Amino acid sequence: MGRPDRHGPRHRRTAARPHGRGLLAAGKDWLHIDAGSALENPVVTLYAGADPGTETGWDEVEETTVISTTGFLALCDSGYEPVRKENLATAGVGPYLVRVHASDRSADGKKPRFLIQVIAGDRTGAEPEPAAPRIEDAVGPLLVRTSYGQPDAWARLLQALEGAPEHYESVTVIDNPIHAGRTADQLRARNGRDEADWPDSSLLLIADEQALASAEIPLLAVNNLPGEDDGPFRITLAAAGSFIVNMELGNTSFGDWSRGADTHGVYRGQHY
Repeated sequence: MGRPDRHGPRHRRTAARPHGRGLLAAGKDWLHIDAGSALENPVVTLYAGADPGTETGWDEVEETTVISTTGFLALCDSGYEPVRKENLATAGVGPYLVRVHASDRSADGKKPRFLIQVIAGDRTGAEPEPAAPRIEDAVGPLLVRTSYGQPDAWARLLQALEGAPEHYESVTVIDNPIHAGRTADQLRARNGRDEADWPDSSLLLIADEQALASAEIPLLAVNNLPGEDDGPFRITLAAAGSFIVNMELGNTSFGDWSRGADTHGVYRGQHY
């Protein structure tokens, strides 16, 4: 097996190489899975059939849709030669949900481990659902969920966003259990940057356990701009819309808002 950083279900005849950033990058007839920087060849478990659901206990879990135009998908090495003989496109031509579980992608001295689930999608001709947004690809303000013990509070938060699109239209919502319990620094590290090291998202709002446990939903606001040392603060959902709009327009700085937080570190004012 070749260098273990380019493996994925792939159409046998496709010549174009995949491209993208993050664990997964997909296109018609191919999926690229980044196995990380470990020198050990990965340990891969393949599954094809009905959806068995997402497994817990993995470092990362991501999924996307791949469309097979030939009815053939196989696991290939970095030279695009199949390393397993079985055809993963069990339902023939059409869309497939590919869910990848990964651990130890960057651990020295450990073999990266993968569980790859390939599930046949709708065969009625309808377009498959687009892949969920990812921090690695998002541009603009982010709202990231890191707590999954308060579903009612999260639902109220989403309803508030839907009810005021003029305030939240620029926000990308990241709702993936892979981020459960992650810190602000861990989330910031996943956001993409350009050649000048400028982040794709300058502002993060985090719906963590503390935020979702309170009726005010005080989101943790994090400045992601390089060279600025403003510490994070909390801002209530009632004030978050104004905060986002003014930050996007450049009317105010992150520090203007953080300095307005009360003695508990929460900003509760509003101005539009």
